[in-house]
Amino acid sequence: MAAFAETTFKPISEARHLRFAIETDSRLPSSFETDIQRLNQILKNLLSNSFKFTEKGVVKLRMYEAERNWKTGNANLDNANKVVAFAISDSGIGIPQEKQNIIFEAFQQAEGSTSRKYGGTGLGLSISRGLADLLGGSIELESSPGHGSTFTLFLPVMPNAGSKPVLITTGQTKDYGQFPFSPASTGINSLLDSYRGNNEEKDPKSLGVVNEMINDTGDDRTNVEASDKVLLIVEDDLRFGKIITEKAHEHNLKAIVATSYIEVFDFINRFNPIAITLDVKLPDTSGWKVLDLLRTDLNYRHIPIHLISGEENRSLALKRGARSFLLKPLNNQSLNELFTDIISFDEKELKRVLVVEDNELESSQIAKMLETDVISVEIAPTAASAIEKIASADFDCIILDYTLPDMSGFDLLNKVHHAKQRLTPLIVYSARDFNKTERNLLNNVTNTVLPKGVNSLEQLLEEIVLHLHVRYTDLSSEKRRVIENRRIKEDILTGKNILVVDDDVRNLFALTTVFERYNINVMTAESGKEAIAIINDDNIKTDMVLMDIMMPEMDGYETTQKIRREHKNSSLPIIAVTAKAMKGDRQKCIEAGASDYITKPLKIDQLLSLMRIWFYK
Repeated sequence: MAAFAETTFKPISEARHLRFAIETDSRLPSSFETDIQRLNQILKNLLSNSFKFTEKGVVKLRMYEAERNWKTGNANLDNANKVVAFAISDSGIGIPQEKQNIIFEAFQQAEGSTSRKYGGTGLGLSISRGLADLLGGSIELESSPGHGSTFTLFLPVMPNAGSKPVLITTGQTKDYGQFPFSPASTGINSLLDSYRGNNEEKDPKSLGVVNEMINDTGDDRTNVEASDKVLLIVEDDLRFGKIITEKAHEHNLKAIVATSYIEVFDFINRFNPIAITLDVKLPDTSGWKVLDLLRTDLNYRHIPIHLISGEENRSLALKRGARSFLLKPLNNQSLNELFTDIISFDEKELKRVLVVEDNELESSQIAKMLETDVISVEIAPTAASAIEKIASADFDCIILDYTLPDMSGFDLLNKVHHAKQRLTPLIVYSARDFNKTERNLLNNVTNTVLPKGVNSLEQLLEEIVLHLHVRYTDLSSEKRRVIENRRIKEDILTGKNILVVDDDVRNLFALTTVFERYNINVMTAESGKEAIAIINDDNIKTDMVLMDIMMPEMDGYETTQKIRREHKNSSLPIIAVTAKAMKGDRQKCIEAGASDYITKPLKIDQLLSLMRIWFYK
């Protein structure tokens, strides 16, 4: 347990500049049996709250053999031979006696000062108390304003067949100091490991539809090896999908055809494609929305996307991060050029960036910000040197200042536009206030225009990584943190109020922990009746509902139908969460009033993408 707490909270103590101490009593048993997952969830939540509400000083976890200082009435504790206590204390703001019951009530609408001061504790503490009950224990609170708080979890020591023994190293006290914090170490997906559905077999009819589609297109989903390079084709026209599949086979690529946006994220996770062709017109949503979702998600944005449309929208596609734009109908030459670019771009390990900037200090700052193991930077201080470099070498992205001493910005843009490779992104990075004529030119020949200013280098880094399709994990931890912070601030889910309806508190805890990372406001309901009460409360704003279908008493279908009948906001997005993927499930959910559905086991990236798509206009 000490190792778990150390691994999880050393980084947070460093980030918050707090001392973190772990103390174990020598009288403790060497181990005892309990549900380790639930115990870890409780401790993680209690420690998270302590760190959240402690601005300076110390947070301490003390593990010891308890005397009889828990509240009477818990038969498991009262009758246990021994009781183990986990006390989390802090030097934080403290909680007055009259507020101590409120913070254990999930989403209690307390008066304003309480909400502001103790906001964010209710759900976690409510869930933790519920989990403690499941383990046969209890949680007690001792606190006063200005003197910090101590939350103590009491658990009985008793045999429990089938549980894993929890090992405790006794007689130790540790203080944890500095530890480098890595955004990639958060383990978000692992939190959903407990959010699993039954491994039920697929409906044979559903498998028959898939087999028919595979036969119609030549799809390789049942024949992909780990060493294969895969192209993901997002296309509902199976005849056109077959044409691209056959061309992929000619270039020694495997091809997977996705006919809906839900399949897109599933297939990316399963097959790790080197590129995606994306048709703008899909049956269930716009391809533009899918493009936006992929380009704004750190886990997917490195994959080059080649947008296909029957209408001319090349400029818009490139500005939104597409690698290329293809206008239907496609001829054989266009397809060959497409696959030549897909393969050559995938094989290029080092991406080259040309910075056209006459200010030596600014160009060196740009180079310092951009250079990594996978990005090299060259600098051209004049327009003449820039044109010479472009003519003699292939660059993967060009950044230029509009104002240079030896050529007007208008002439420079035109020359660079005609000299560069067709698919090379062009980014204008300038402090100039552009007039209408200049803006029209920029819209026609550039991918992005960025004004110089505060935090503009961070924005430039994000744009370069986006247009170079650099894998987020290939960047240094500092650069990852810059991009991650920008993404979270700009995420369309930030600040949204999401109601999660599920009768299993473990699932509520897992999703809440994930959503907090994205600055999503979470509300929970453990029954359909409770969900309806929250949604109908005029004092509570609900932007979306995640509805578990399998609940006792009033199931998700009935709850959704009742919400649709009673709630004044008929456009409220409701995403049904089902435990199995059977043919007709989606239609049944939609008929009940759900906006969409997703199946367990949940994949956090797919869930977040599905949620985002319902907030795009």
